[in-house]
Parts: sequence; C-alpha cells; structure tokens
Amino acid sequence: MTDALQGLNLVTLLKRLDAATTRLEDITIFQESIIQREQPFPSEILNNSESQSVQQGSSRLDSSASDFTETRIEAEKPSITAYEKLYSDHVAPFLALSKELDETLGKQVQFFANAFQEQLKLLKAVVRSRKVEITESTFLEAVKPTNTLLQEVFAIKDDNRRSEFFDNLNSVAEGAPVLGWLYVNTPVSYIPEYKDAASFWTNKVLKKFRDTDSRQVEWVKQFLGIFDALRDYAKEYHTTGASWDANGIEFKEALKSSGSPTNAPLASTSAPVAGGPPPPPPPPPSDVFQTDDSKGKKPQGMGAVFADLNKGEAITSGLRKVDKSEMVHKNPELRQSNVVPASKEKPGKPQPPKKPSGLSTKKPARKELQDNKWLVENYDGEQEIVIEGEMQQSVFISKCDNSTITIRGKVAAVSLTQCSKVGLVVDSLVSGIDVIKSRGFGVQVLGNVPTITIDQSDNGQVYLGAESLGTEIYASSTTSLNINVPDEDGDFREMAAPEQFKHTVAGGNLQTTVVEHVG
Repeated sequence: MTDALQGLNLVTLLKRLDAATTRLEDITIFQESIIQREQPFPSEILNNSESQSVQQGSSRLDSSASDFTETRIEAEKPSITAYEKLYSDHVAPFLALSKELDETLGKQVQFFANAFQEQLKLLKAVVRSRKVEITESTFLEAVKPTNTLLQEVFAIKDDNRRSEFFDNLNSVAEGAPVLGWLYVNTPVSYIPEYKDAASFWTNKVLKKFRDTDSRQVEWVKQFLGIFDALRDYAKEYHTTGASWDANGIEFKEALKSSGSPTNAPLASTSAPVAGGPPPPPPPPPSDVFQTDDSKGKKPQGMGAVFADLNKGEAITSGLRKVDKSEMVHKNPELRQSNVVPASKEKPGKPQPPKKPSGLSTKKPARKELQDNKWLVENYDGEQEIVIEGEMQQSVFISKCDNSTITIRGKVAAVSLTQCSKVGLVVDSLVSGIDVIKSRGFGVQVLGNVPTITIDQSDNGQVYLGAESLGTEIYASSTTSLNINVPDEDGDFREMAAPEQFKHTVAGGNLQTTVVEHVG
C-alpha cells in the first residue's frame, strides 16, 4: 500500500466509526479471512513485545480495511449489482432446474452459467478501466475463458445427438453465443437474434413435452427469460456497447483485480461458526490469461473446429504431398496390400489441381417460425411440407427443389425465391404472392388472392380457382408463363401470357401493344 492510499483508508475508517459500530465488526471478520489466506503467524512472532504485535496488527487492519472498502465500492456499481441480480434471479434457477431434468443437460448449462460468471469478471474490469479496442491482444486474452466455456457447450451438444434431451441441448447451444453482446455496439438488437435462434428448438421441446412434463415447460420459460432480462440489462447500462470509464485505470490492471477471490460474489461461501476459526477460503478462480494449450485437453466437436480455424494459414502445415506411386487409383496393385511403399525419389513438378465441381455446400433444410415469419429453406425432393398459418404471419420460401409446399389457413403474404420445380398450394392471402428468380414453378390458389407478382422467372404455371378469377397478375422479365382457369366442366383451360410487345412513339409518347399472331 502506498502512503497516499493508507491516508485515504484512515479517513474512510474514521467516517465509518461515526456511522455505525457494526462496520468495525465486518472489518474484523474480513481481517480474519485475509489472515487465513495469507501465511500464518510464526510462533516466535507471537512471543515478541506488545508494541511489535500492535504495529503488525494495525498494518494488517489497514490492509484489510482497504481491500474491504475497494470491494464494497466495486460491488456498489449499479451495472455490476444489476448483473449479479440477473444471474441470481434467472441463470441460477435455470441451472438448478436443468440439473434436475438431466445430468448431461445440467453439465452443459453449468458451462453456460460459468460463462456468465467469466463475463461478470470482464464487466468488472470494463467499468473500471479506459476503453480498449476488442482487437487488442489484452482484450482477446480476457475473453478466452468465456469462449472456452462456450466451446464446451457446443461440444456437449455434438457428443449427445442421440440423447432424449437433444432438443434442450440444441436450445442452449443456439442461444449461448448471446454472451457476445458485450463486444458489439448494438447489444439491444443483438440479443433477440439469438433468442429467435434458440426458440426454434424450444418450440420442439414444448411440442414434445407440453402435455407430459410441466418441468420442461418451466425450463423453456426460464431459458427464454434469460434473454429478456439480459436485453433489459443491456438497454439500461450498455445501450451502445460496453460502458467504459474514461477516467479509469489501465484495462490490464483492472483485469487482475477483477479476477481475485474477494471480487467473486457469485461463488458460494459459508459464514464462519461463532466461537471457531473461519472456514478455509475457496480455491482461486482460473487465471483469465490461461490459454487452452495449458490445460492439456484436446478440444472435441465444435471446439476442435474452432481450434483448427484459429490456426489460420498453419492449418495445412500437417499435410504432405502424395507421390504418384502412393496413389491407389494409379497403382491398382496397391489394393492388394495394406502397406503403401515409401517414395524412393522426390516427385517431379506437381500438376495443377483440378477445379472443384462445386464450390458451395448444400445447407440443411429447415422450416421454422421466427416471430411472425415462416422460413422454408433448402428442401429437396420433399412432397409433404405443410404449414398451418395465421392471418398475421407471412411465409418466405427459398432455395427449394422438387418439392411441394401447402399453406393452410389465411396468411398475410407468401414469397417464393430462387426455387426450381416447386409446387405451391395456398388457401387465401391478405396481400399476395411474390415469385422471384424461380424456374419450373407451379402456384395453385384455392381461395382468394388479390395479386400475384412474378419477376425474373421461367416456365411457370398459375392455377386460379373459382373464387380467385379476379386476381391481378403482374409479370416482368418472365418467359413461358401460363395461366389456368376453370371452365364450365370443371377442367382447367390454359392461357399463355404474352411475351412479345410492340412499342411505338406517337405524339411524343411511347405506346405499347401486345403482338398477336393470327393464322
């Protein structure tokens, strides 16, 4: 302790003596815990003169009082207190319920909860230090513990795909990256995005257990409540990103103090028993600067993927050039032996690699409801895609092939984009249907649809019912479009939409007419 800091502590203690005598008791208890954590007094020191003992005790009292004052000052910061309350009111009950439901789920949520605790340490450093860029090495090292815990969350989900609680595991894995809100400038809009991503899986949990297990319903309610509470917290204290202290200390120094055991309010401790020594202190938290390599644990699942991606250009350092003599397709005799002979000489000039047949990979198909929007994507060869829609909902269909989609009920609007050989059947719509950049599509209207807009599409068929003969159809940059209407016998009569137009200038104005072929 410096002389200036000791002087400040003495003034603070004098003021507290006038305020309440109970504060001295708190300082004494805190002093005893400090003494237990430090090296114990040797027996010869206890036998020294009374003046020397008083001097040492006074020094330790000043030191402990200083730590106690600093701890209370930090704990009294509104943003830190609110975050601790968020954890105790939302995260802690969610963790307890998860452990009650399933051991594996409880283990995953424990990592999720630990990530909140690591973020609390980071928040304590942020509110006491001057701003640093998130690309600086010091900040990147500070967020490593949180990232490591999130990788464990992903790994548990990947390793338990056959679990009965896989939907729960997926819900947590999809929502866990919400802790990245501290690194963006718009956290209030960032947090709901991950709530929506998690809701896809929580809806499956509700569908599966709504009528059989009320604890699962409560689990979903508590989990989604974390996102709402975190959004409200960010809106109040970190509206435009992390709230740094312009007059604070260096970020690196703030990190060291925020990682100390005295600044970990979320750790569970027990009160000392009257008449006996205080319990031993809890083990110190892991070093915030500890890297994954020091743990000696090889990452698995998504953790292994992130670890390889972090290598950058060094990801291919472990590969070697395969000699032609080791290629089975060039040496059929190697198929009869499990041993590949070593290369005897250095291979010649390598041949240029062949261009891959496809650079894009097929994304998994999904059908999910996000707020009031149905998303149907990446289906191929699926003929029974059914959506039960409501009037305030809209449907967006994209990148589907050789599939049939049926929309039951009256919805607001439907959009069909970048699809090939897709059949769409709708009842009634409030607005209309948009078809964009699609080929070989078919649209059948059973009820009433005000408008159908078709843009940059080819080879389309539109089937109108008896109630939709007044539908307005707008087509642009579209070829081979046929419109089918019912006749008196109930059969459909096909009519081709014109593709050729004649443009003339008359009286300074452009006049356009459809080209008709007669004969």
